[in-house]
Amino acid sequence: MAPRLLAGRRMNHSARLLVLPSLLTVALAGCGTDHPANSTDNPPAVPTSAVSTGAPAGSPDALGGSMEGMPTTAGAAEPPPPAPAATADTAPPADVLAPLSDDQIMRVVHGANAGEIEQAKLAQSRAKDARVKRLAAMMVKDHTEADAKAMSVEKMVSLTPAPSPTSTALESDALTATRVLRSQTGAEFDRGYVDTQVKEHQAVLDTLDQKLIPAARNPEVKAYLAEVRSKVAMHLQHAQELQSALQK
Repeated sequence: MAPRLLAGRRMNHSARLLVLPSLLTVALAGCGTDHPANSTDNPPAVPTSAVSTGAPAGSPDALGGSMEGMPTTAGAAEPPPPAPAATADTAPPADVLAPLSDDQIMRVVHGANAGEIEQAKLAQSRAKDARVKRLAAMMVKDHTEADAKAMSVEKMVSLTPAPSPTSTALESDALTATRVLRSQTGAEFDRGYVDTQVKEHQAVLDTLDQKLIPAARNPEVKAYLAEVRSKVAMHLQHAQELQSALQK
């Protein structure tokens, strides 16, 4: 082949080799503008939901927070309410907690006798019905004798009557009843006196059975209370019968 022709072919081949690197550079530049997310200067954003912390949704750890320092009530036991304090209205009387002594028993008996005697004397002077007057006379006689016998027993066994909540309540009730009777006259007084005897003798009978007789220690006191009980029961029966008669 002629030397000029060979030299021309070599020149054309070299020109093509020079053009290829330029084309590759242009192509790579175009690809960089089509895919900016692949650039190291702009890393792809990761969705928050794609990050798992292992904590339930909505908890402080799931939101990237911390549980440290947050108050908790799990397992905390509430202290029991305080017990109500005893008051004067709720505390039982002293002689409910402990039995009456023989000295206190005799004071109860004296109070019952004194109340019945005072009311009976009032009825003797104010009652209109003869039956009421007879009942009052029996009350004066029997309760006066019972009170004298009580003083004899006290002297015999060396007792000194002593107050108690039971005797105080009984004496207070008798004074109130007497005050009411003093405000009444005529038939109203007759019915009021008899009604009072029924109420008071029933109360004394209950007190004898529930408190005095069970608590008595001295044999002389026990024997005396048994005698008093039979009289009180008889008086209650007479008063109940007269109460029914006055209501007719």
